[in-house]
Amino acid sequence: MQYGYFDDHNKEYVITRPDTPASWSNYLGSLEYGGIITNNAGGYSFIKSGADGRILRFRFNGIPQDQPGRYIYLRDQESEDYWSASWQPVGKDLKRYSSVCRHGLAYTIITSNYEQIETETLFYIPLGKLHEIWAVKIRNKDSKVRKLRIFNYVELSNDNNENQDLVNLQYTLFISRTYFKENLILQTINENRNDGYTVYRYAGLIGAEVTGYDGDREKFIGQYHTYANPQAVVKGSCSNSLNYTGNSCGALQTDLELAPGHRLPLCRADRGRSHRL
Repeated sequence: MQYGYFDDHNKEYVITRPDTPASWSNYLGSLEYGGIITNNAGGYSFIKSGADGRILRFRFNGIPQDQPGRYIYLRDQESEDYWSASWQPVGKDLKRYSSVCRHGLAYTIITSNYEQIETETLFYIPLGKLHEIWAVKIRNKDSKVRKLRIFNYVELSNDNNENQDLVNLQYTLFISRTYFKENLILQTINENRNDGYTVYRYAGLIGAEVTGYDGDREKFIGQYHTYANPQAVVKGSCSNSLNYTGNSCGALQTDLELAPGHRLPLCRADRGRSHRL
């Protein structure tokens, strides 16, 4: 069975079926800020070191594979149906959902079509910068107005060290805190350390008004829910939560009303930075 092909002209590998037998990954970034992204938007980001500079959390060799990642959820406010801009994590029936991933040189583009809504998301890291950008275009291909609520989500690590973040829960759960400021989720790590060393990370939305947010992973995902059916998306709204002594996330919500044929660009930027006060 064929899942993709090399596009020699554009120097891309094009994945035409999202249900690949394994996660097919691409590398984003430069010498300072790097990231791994798969054809279903799974992956993580880091500064300089994937082991000691981790920003976004990822679980290797997990079931299901390839999670978490850089997720964009869309919810139709009239039908209450929801899906993701990459096939996973929601995983809609591929008889109704289509997705194409283009892995290029330090960028990835994922397009999707579901229920007359088309999305195109470009993931990249600007040269010489310490942040990544998700540039999203959403088009209404329907013959009627569509009212959508968009949620973007990342799971932030609570410690720069990947191993400590995942196993040293008696420590790492108590050093991370999130705040909401304007269109930004701000995460701080070790803000109360006596030596004055604090890590700052930001997740922001450009091009639309933030109408809800969550900085607490458990509040966004919900008890006994998963990335496939996060509580905030199912019920239709973030809870404006913030994390203190738990797991951090960056989730921002916005509302769109698209006329037939209309396309709207959105942009999300995630930044990681270590700073000594």
